[in-house]
Amino acid sequence: MKNIISETAVIAYDYLNEFGFNEDQINSLITQGKKDLHKELTKLETLLIHTDTVSLDDINNVLHALKGLLFQMGNHDLAEKVNEIRSNDEREVILKEISELLFAKK
Repeated sequence: MKNIISETAVIAYDYLNEFGFNEDQINSLITQGKKDLHKELTKLETLLIHTDTVSLDDINNVLHALKGLLFQMGNHDLAEKVNEIRSNDEREVILKEISELLFAKK
């Protein structure tokens, strides 16, 4: 999870800089983005703990929010991966891919 947040923050800096934001604006947006990513990734971790009781709607809602955050911060590759996970309709596949995404070693 920390890798996702830190990598996205690095990408976001360059991405937001291209739009002409000043340093203070970029830092503020990245700080808020990191908080929001942490919140949504923590929700995903919690859903993985409660796989027996969690609904696909709950999972898709968190994945949708995460996809939007990643796109806004310029991490389009990971946002697309989240969107691919979201498009699957098999519960076990979705949960496996979320687990791989969250706990991938780099």
